[in-house]
Amino acid sequence: MATMTCTVTEAETCSDFGSNPCEKEPSPSTTTEKSEDKDRMPPTASLVIIHYFLVLATVNCVIAIPTANDYAERLGAGRLFAGIMLGAMPILSIAGNLFNQKLFACVPFKHIWILSSLFTVLGSVLYALAGLMRFKWTLLIARGLMGFFAAVSLPGIYVSRTVGLNRRSEILFYFSACLTLGCAVGPALAAMLEVSVKFIKINNLVLDSDTIPGWFMATLYLLFTVKLLLFFKDLPRDAPALPAAEGRTLRSPRSPKQRLSFEKVLAACACFWQLFVASAVTTGVEVYAISTTRSTLGWSISGAAWFVALIMLVAGVINLSLGKVIRTMACGDVPGLLAGELLACASCIFLFNFDVDSPSLQVSLLTLGLVSVLITQGFARALALRICSKMVPSESINGMMTSAAIFMGLGRGGGAIVCSALSPDSFAPVLLALFVVTLALSVATRKHMRPDMKAS
Repeated sequence: MATMTCTVTEAETCSDFGSNPCEKEPSPSTTTEKSEDKDRMPPTASLVIIHYFLVLATVNCVIAIPTANDYAERLGAGRLFAGIMLGAMPILSIAGNLFNQKLFACVPFKHIWILSSLFTVLGSVLYALAGLMRFKWTLLIARGLMGFFAAVSLPGIYVSRTVGLNRRSEILFYFSACLTLGCAVGPALAAMLEVSVKFIKINNLVLDSDTIPGWFMATLYLLFTVKLLLFFKDLPRDAPALPAAEGRTLRSPRSPKQRLSFEKVLAACACFWQLFVASAVTTGVEVYAISTTRSTLGWSISGAAWFVALIMLVAGVINLSLGKVIRTMACGDVPGLLAGELLACASCIFLFNFDVDSPSLQVSLLTLGLVSVLITQGFARALALRICSKMVPSESINGMMTSAAIFMGLGRGGGAIVCSALSPDSFAPVLLALFVVTLALSVATRKHMRPDMKAS
């Protein structure tokens, strides 16, 4: 009996502390399973819905940008109120992400998403009815409601739970590209909706060029909810607990939750700052381009919207192509991140105000600079998301990706507010300062961005 007790105690000790004498060599079947786990992918339908939602959520955030000033002025508000209205949606998404994080403990993943979509429909309808109510604060309430239930953290959590490490870079590049493509689709839809309303000569308090984005997005979100119900495969309720349970014997004590070191926290903060800057620049470029082309070049709303849609489309397609290229790249995530930030600094050269007399040359330099900035920031955002998904053990991935979504929301809101007040003289210096600070933070913390041993 004493011999048996000693043997069990030794086995538990070896299991808890991972000592080499008791550890068995991994069998070929175990190695194969680990390799397959790193290459795992969710169902194709679920993956398509994830990326479709990223485009849809971005469109919902930016489709009101071309008409926001006119809508606010019509209800007795000014340009600053319009900027706050645009920034309220991504900023309120922070509280929504934290709320969803609490719901994970008691509500299935899919149910949270359906609930968020239905409340977004309500917010879109309220936005469309603000013209009828003649109450400017309705716009702010509607955008805040849509922001709180935007559910922008859910795609990142789902990808981190269902996509293996070997395929995650590729999928997160598609993730980042969809965010940029959404910024292209949004202004294009706004321009088409405005032309359609004027063509069929509809102009009343319920339906006009200002209110039609709300009705349109309510319809799209209703259709998305139906697709979510029919085609999306939910996460298992015990999915977050599975990785933590692996490798633990029946008698061994549950290991305490691992706490990040101070250096890891600093590295995570550097990645979060990169996500903040990338999102701020993406939204800020859209706001700045529309404002500049309308005030400086005298373009119409539809002309400015089509211009923004074009540069976003080019940047999005290039970022989408990089998803395939990144699988064959020999360099790691951190060197790629540093290279992207360095190229972003160089791209600011084209955005400085050179007082060029030729309008065509002005547009050419503006287009080249904005597209270059968007491509480099999309590249850096994808790699920062990839690093975030690998820096922590699997049981902490929900909190890490929720924090990443929070900083992206802060960036979208801050970029819309700040860039609405920037001029051609101040836009490039502000962007260059942001990129230099981001590069310095990444260089200082690059050694601590390595993957965690328990990352899944």
